[in-house]
Amino acid sequence: MRVVLLTGATGGIGEAIADVYRANGDKVIAPTRASMDLSKEQSIHDYLATLNGEVDVFIHCAGINYPKQINELTEADIQKTLQVNTLSFYSICKSLSPHFQRKKSGYVLGVSSIYGEYSRKGRLAYAASKHALNGMVKSLAIEMGEHNVKVNGIAPGFIDTKLTRQNNTDEVIEGFKRKIPLARLGDPNDIAEIVYFLCSPKNNYINGQCIIADGGYSVGGFQE
Repeated sequence: MRVVLLTGATGGIGEAIADVYRANGDKVIAPTRASMDLSKEQSIHDYLATLNGEVDVFIHCAGINYPKQINELTEADIQKTLQVNTLSFYSICKSLSPHFQRKKSGYVLGVSSIYGEYSRKGRLAYAASKHALNGMVKSLAIEMGEHNVKVNGIAPGFIDTKLTRQNNTDEVIEGFKRKIPLARLGDPNDIAEIVYFLCSPKNNYINGQCIIADGGYSVGGFQE
């Protein structure tokens, strides 16, 4: 049995990831916002101190998104987005790194987004945070790879979650479907299965990659 630390487990993708690991007999540690507030460094530090480093897999699925254009977006919005989506990932990785190094094994995964490669109107803060997350994944893969720790990311496209439907109208979602070659939104389980593979013993050699899982949208499906 492996121990998996998973942030953002209450979201659509996070819940699916937790279910896959539990179905495979692993123990999932899924802190709530009350037990580990990712917007506060002290809360992160205090929670991790209770784990004694006993983690085999760390998956960062937590994220926030303020869909505002620049005239409405505040510096506080940007700072909070970067803290929750990106800097908390760094903080947790730094805390777990000595443990992974001692064990000479481990898996780390950051749940990014296609907006870590591209962007759209109203996604300045979110895209900045996911671009930065992808850069951290690459750098950590180099630094931690020598200790047999695989660090990767996954960039979901348009996944059928509450957050997707909250931030997009039905008309916009139908437009997404028309531009996705597979002609549907992704299911959270589609992402969870990829995450499980990347952070399982079946993955022996994928390191430093951000796997785009978007049904083909980003390879040109969006073009008329």
